[in-house]
Amino acid sequence: MSEIGDIGGAELDFSSEITTEAAPEEGLAGDVNWEERYRAEVQDRIRERERYKPIKQVFDGMHPEDAQAVQQFAQAWAAGDQDAAIRWMVDHARSLAGDNFTQYIQGQQQVVNNAVAQGQAAGLTPEAVQQLVQQQIAQYQEQQQIQQYTVEIDQTIRNLGLEPETPFAHAVILAATNREDLSLEAAYADMENQILQQAQAIVERRRSAGAAMPAASPNGVAGIVSPGASPRDRAMARLAQNPI
Repeated sequence: MSEIGDIGGAELDFSSEITTEAAPEEGLAGDVNWEERYRAEVQDRIRERERYKPIKQVFDGMHPEDAQAVQQFAQAWAAGDQDAAIRWMVDHARSLAGDNFTQYIQGQQQVVNNAVAQGQAAGLTPEAVQQLVQQQIAQYQEQQQIQQYTVEIDQTIRNLGLEPETPFAHAVILAATNREDLSLEAAYADMENQILQQAQAIVERRRSAGAAMPAASPNGVAGIVSPGASPRDRAMARLAQNPI
């Protein structure tokens, strides 16, 4: 298409303006490093995939209806709708706990009632009573967590083939507390390897000691090593040399 326009018989030349306006776009396109841009885009997608991988793994292992329910809670929490989030937690806690739901609620409510009674009997102010309630609730929740962790630890110990109240189980738990990851399985594996190494060392020491013992000769003369003599024969020969 010609860059010369004909308007009302007059010729207008826009070529210089077109060239001037097009130059910055060409220069901008030429300055883009498409390889770097592609690599950056790939890295962004990798980071995004790694970020959401744990979430996907959890949701993949759930029933679709359960996954949808958890997603509803997450959406309510992210939107700042605390009432909806709290209702979700209470409803699903009741469903999961079943007959034990009332027991869980009553346990904490009993703590509150006891704290209030103690505070009022001591003549504390309402503010002090509230502080006492919060302290005792925190202690109650901590005890519940400790009890839950104890059950989980005992179950893990049993899964390793041990009984929780045995010295070896206690040693495994102690070894796990000295690890950064607190892994009972890793602590058990380390102790098992250590015991195996010690057993092998004992076998090697006994084998070396047996090889160093003199063996009795076939004619009964002490101190002469017979080819192929067993460790027992070597020990007998040694006793023959040094009678008790």
